[in-house]
Amino acid sequence: IEPPDTAQRAGDPSEVGNDRRAALKAGTLALAGLLAPSVAQAQGARKKGPTGGAPHPYTTGSTLDVAYIDPTSVWVSPELRLVRRITMGITETEGALAKSIGYDAYLERQLAASVDDTAVTTYVSFNYPYTDLSVDALNPLDSGQVQQQLTNAMIYRSAFSANQLKERMVEFWTDHFNILFEKVGYLKAVDDKAVIRANALGNFYTLLRASAHSVAMLNYLDQTASTLRAPNQNYAREIMELHTLGVNGGYTQTDVAELSRVLTGWTQAGRGNFLFNPTLHDFGAKVVLGVNVPASSSGIGIAAQQEGENMLTMLLTHPSTATFVSTKLLKFFL
Repeated sequence: IEPPDTAQRAGDPSEVGNDRRAALKAGTLALAGLLAPSVAQAQGARKKGPTGGAPHPYTTGSTLDVAYIDPTSVWVSPELRLVRRITMGITETEGALAKSIGYDAYLERQLAASVDDTAVTTYVSFNYPYTDLSVDALNPLDSGQVQQQLTNAMIYRSAFSANQLKERMVEFWTDHFNILFEKVGYLKAVDDKAVIRANALGNFYTLLRASAHSVAMLNYLDQTASTLRAPNQNYAREIMELHTLGVNGGYTQTDVAELSRVLTGWTQAGRGNFLFNPTLHDFGAKVVLGVNVPASSSGIGIAAQQEGENMLTMLLTHPSTATFVSTKLLKFFL
């Protein structure tokens, strides 16, 4: 950064050099003045919240001292490193608690999501009520307002929830089982509550099955448009590439095509309820990842849904799934 008259005095190199050094020094001091409080505010942000509506559960005046979040002091302690890894931002309260009860106890406390979060839950329910509504109740509402409330509720919980690891896992699974709101509308709010939040700290087996029966997911990846005569391969591909095996997990394009045939009939009823429709299902023989799916009679009807359920079990127990998901988790936290 140079003073405005630098060009006019360009004939004197010493003056230009001095001006640059002075400007750099001034800029550095200004940056230091801006950076310290902004870092403190960001790291202590879970102690401040919006006003209006239901009472905010936290008091003000508890943002961190800059010295407390000095990188050296924070990363030297295993307990403080843990807090930084599994929360949305270290605070003085959480840091002190982790040091007090120890690494294992703090981790178990967060894994169990056992901290009373009533105040935050109440605030979200009062201020963002659309996040708690059923499919039928959400259907007639303004889509933009539903999206805004879903977004605001996510940000608020991330900042203020006492069960911070759960919020981290909600973030992880929301990305892992990505769904675009602009395509599925209010169904994303249903998926967020019933699939992601309900299973954020649970079993991956349960979570994958919940996602596979989510009408939001089936709409997003065009599974609801898949038919016996024209199987859509989007969901079959993504459930292997993104949700379970990983892009290098050992499947082929043939596996994608065969799995899409297995999943024909997985669709929706009404405004957003899962339905297996046997009239859309391919009852012919298939082979997916070397596993034979025998041909069956259309007379078995809705029992043919079990073909897809068996494929979910096969994907869940495939060694590539464990490698892909656990590696992704390690990268996320470390």
